[in-house]
Amino acid sequence: MVQASQARKAEFDHSYGYSAGQAPAVKKVRKVYKKSAPGKRTLIKVGIAAFAYAIILVYLCVTVSNMGYKMVNLEKDIAKLQDANHMLEFKIAEQVSLDRVEMVATKQLGMCKLDSSRAIAVTAGQPAKIQTADQKVAGDKGDNKNVAARSLQKLYSNLMLLAEKR
Repeated sequence: MVQASQARKAEFDHSYGYSAGQAPAVKKVRKVYKKSAPGKRTLIKVGIAAFAYAIILVYLCVTVSNMGYKMVNLEKDIAKLQDANHMLEFKIAEQVSLDRVEMVATKQLGMCKLDSSRAIAVTAGQPAKIQTADQKVAGDKGDNKNVAARSLQKLYSNLMLLAEKR
């Protein structure tokens, strides 16, 4: 049994290059990291910034074109509304025309035209003057006419001052 174990030990040592009393040698492996070029990082950052700028630029262009389409549609709507407004004004003018008013008056309301021989002209005279009693306002010193004139004069002068400022 001793011989078998020693044979096995010798076989093991020879196959892996170890001697009987030595521990296996550990090789240290150094990992070498390659530093990327500093220009490469800057180039990547510039590329990302340019891409973001392009996205923003495209978004703004799309927004402006959408607003342009909306503006054209609104102008078309304005034109349609103006045409409808002109049609309504035309219909109003038709309804108010003297020929139509005369036709409605004679046919629907039963009115007839006035003969010039039956017309009477009357001149208007001066209206009769109405006498009013003078009343004194409490606290007034008998200057009713002057108070009204003064207040109108103040109002007029204030209006003139405002007109001059503009």
